[in-house]
Amino acid sequence: MNERVQTTLQEIFGFSQLRRGQLGVIEHLLAGHSAAAIFPTGGGKSLCYQLPALLLPGVTLVVSPLIALMKDQIDALRKKGVNASRLDSSLDLEEYEEYREVTAQLRSGELRLLYVAPERLNNERFRESLRNVRISLFAVDEAHCISEWGHNFRPDYLKLAGFAQEYGAERILALTATATPPVLEDMCRAFDISADRATRTGFYRPNLRID
Repeated sequence: MNERVQTTLQEIFGFSQLRRGQLGVIEHLLAGHSAAAIFPTGGGKSLCYQLPALLLPGVTLVVSPLIALMKDQIDALRKKGVNASRLDSSLDLEEYEEYREVTAQLRSGELRLLYVAPERLNNERFRESLRNVRISLFAVDEAHCISEWGHNFRPDYLKLAGFAQEYGAERILALTATATPPVLEDMCRAFDISADRATRTGFYRPNLRID
């Protein structure tokens, strides 16, 4: 583990070591490559983009359909002193002061992580606010939604790869806890991720059992 990763892990996140699979994903991203991470729920997917976000220039744009998850992660990051925000359906784009503040920080380069729902990328005002913004990392949570083989296929996910290309995202991280081989293949194809940069840790959870 390189020194910058180790220092950030300990000083910001309070961990002495990474979980299985995390280091490989983080190293791919820091080397400038796109990657995929298939970890079980609770397996540490979020750290795979949160930590690189603090080591890369520009902003990390996180796409997630789960508003409660966004809020929980942002609250935790802010407690650690990380400038992170979200734009979701709970914010009024025309009047809400927080929206204007977030977009101002986005343009000024102050924001480290911005969480959005996939539908937000259809909004012309939001897309315009991203013009001339450096997106160092484009992280797509629940990335199995891009695949018609998946159990949660969402048409808005089909537009994400084109959006990343249009706005010059420098690297992509596709994350999910549930991906069969055909779904993973779809994910990698859509986001142009090399198969050898897809990390799967397995789904076995020793703390869970069925009797």
